[in-house]
Amino acid sequence: MFTDELPLASRSARLLGQVLDGLVAIVPMVALVLIDSAGLESGGGPLGMAALVVGVAYYFLADALPGGQSLGKRWLDLSVIDARTGEPCSIWQSFVRNLLLAILGPLDWLFIFGERRQRLGDKAAGTIVIESDQRV
Repeated sequence: MFTDELPLASRSARLLGQVLDGLVAIVPMVALVLIDSAGLESGGGPLGMAALVVGVAYYFLADALPGGQSLGKRWLDLSVIDARTGEPCSIWQSFVRNLLLAILGPLDWLFIFGERRQRLGDKAAGTIVIESDQRV
């Protein structure tokens, strides 16, 4: 299989990427808290709803950004790709892999110790995470 020749991302790089993406998803909500504390907007208003929508959308769909790279993965030169075709992660695949992470939390990460370093979300979505700077 074509993707078997690609270098898998290390477990530690994947964990760091997850942490970075979590921080990116939280930024809109932190900005809202700062704005709210300055008295410029009530957290429950339209700005609050927009911050929540942006954060949640990023969390679930970021791996479908160009090249299968969320911001955290782009910073670490990692890509999420379809395990069969090598194509970048689709919107649906990003949603599935991150939905399982949201539901299962740390339990999902236990599966990363398998041969292909796939979380349960990766297995369900049919994705793998590779070092993108080595992509053929």
